[in-house]
Amino acid sequence: MAETNPNGANQSLPDPRQEVCWGYYLESLAAGLPSAKASALKAGYEESSASQITVTSWFLERLDGLRRKGMRSKAERNLDKMLDTKWTAGEGEDGAPVPEVMRIVADVSKTVATRLGKDDGWSDRTELTGKNGEDLHVQIVSYADNNSVQISTPPIPDGDAKSD
Repeated sequence: MAETNPNGANQSLPDPRQEVCWGYYLESLAAGLPSAKASALKAGYEESSASQITVTSWFLERLDGLRRKGMRSKAERNLDKMLDTKWTAGEGEDGAPVPEVMRIVADVSKTVATRLGKDDGWSDRTELTGKNGEDLHVQIVSYADNNSVQISTPPIPDGDAKSD
């Protein structure tokens, strides 16, 4: 009987078969016949592990990431199409865009793009901290005396502020 965990993978040491399995899964997905179990078997997992591969956290995280990339890609495609749309006078005419539908598609696409593409410039930053919760660094420049001062500001604590 084959060992279930021959590489000693644990929470801090990933199993190298994960990368191999994910590669095979993407190949099967591209071929139109996705099979996580077959991919796991091909990567060297034993039957019992291969049957359960789709409920492992690493597989679910990658699957969710793939789904999110697909949603973001569709949202960006929709926004791109909308920028190229020729607006015509007649609503509902053959091939003519319907403004109400276009508004809904635009709203959904903007929501998806700003949420899933926030690290790639799709959203306005509204945090009161720097990126990933780091301190904000504000540089004050005085053009009168050619000096500049850098002020580091601590993050504003979470929670409800109580008034006196």
